[in-house]
Amino acid sequence: MANDDEWQREMERYLAHFRRAGKRPTIIFTHHAAPSPVWTPALDMYETAEAIVVLFDVAGVQAEQTEVHAEPHTLTIRGVRRERYGTDRADEQRNYHALEIPYGRFERTVNLPPGVDTAAAHASYRDGLLEITLPKRLPRQVPIVAESQTGTP
Repeated sequence: MANDDEWQREMERYLAHFRRAGKRPTIIFTHHAAPSPVWTPALDMYETAEAIVVLFDVAGVQAEQTEVHAEPHTLTIRGVRRERYGTDRADEQRNYHALEIPYGRFERTVNLPPGVDTAAAHASYRDGLLEITLPKRLPRQVPIVAESQTGTP
C-alpha cells in the first residue's frame, strides 16, 4: 500500500499533466470530507454615515445559488460559479491560450467593524456585483436618574 507521500506525488504528477496540456483539472483532492472553496471573489468595502457597504465581484454566479450570512462580527458569502462555455461535444478538442477565470465553489469571510446591525442587512445583485449593505446601529441613549443628596430618590 502506498504511503501519503507517494500518493501526494502521484496526484501532483496527475495535475501537472493537465497544466502542461492546457486543460482544467476536474477533480480536486482534499483530506477533508466537506468541499472546500476553489477561489475567492475580490471585494470592495466602504463606510458611509449610515452603513457599511461590501461589494463582491461574482460575475457569472447565479444569485439564487449564493448564500449570504451576516453574523454580529463577520459577513460570509459562498456559492459556485459554473463554467458556461464548456464543450458540448465529447469529441471536441480544445487548446487553451489562456485559462484565468476561476470556476467552482467559492467562499469569502469579512470581519465587520463594531456597531453594525447585521439583522437589518440587505443584499442586491447587479452587473456581476453582489452588494451587501449593513446599516449602522444608533447608539442607545441611556437615561440618567438623579438621586437626592440624602440617598433617597
